[in-house]
Amino acid sequence: MKRKQIYIEETQERELKELAADRDVPEAVIVRSALDEYLKANRPRITPPKLRSMKDHPLWKIVGIGKNPDAPTDGAVNHDYYLYGAPKKRP
Repeated sequence: MKRKQIYIEETQERELKELAADRDVPEAVIVRSALDEYLKANRPRITPPKLRSMKDHPLWKIVGIGKNPDAPTDGAVNHDYYLYGAPKKRP
């Protein structure tokens, strides 16, 4: 937890105290809950870019890569070797 100091209006303080007493919880619980709701409601929405066609999608670049005559034939078994340099497994 991180400590934060804030200024609130007197009416906010009074209502916060009443609500915390009614619920029998610390005021901080109410403040954290309200902040969670606010942050969730105001989180920026990330939308994927609009593509003119599927061929504009970045994954389309790897389609057909296995048809390359120079591609390894043991890629399914030794993918860790080709991607990360791990020791090769025997087929």
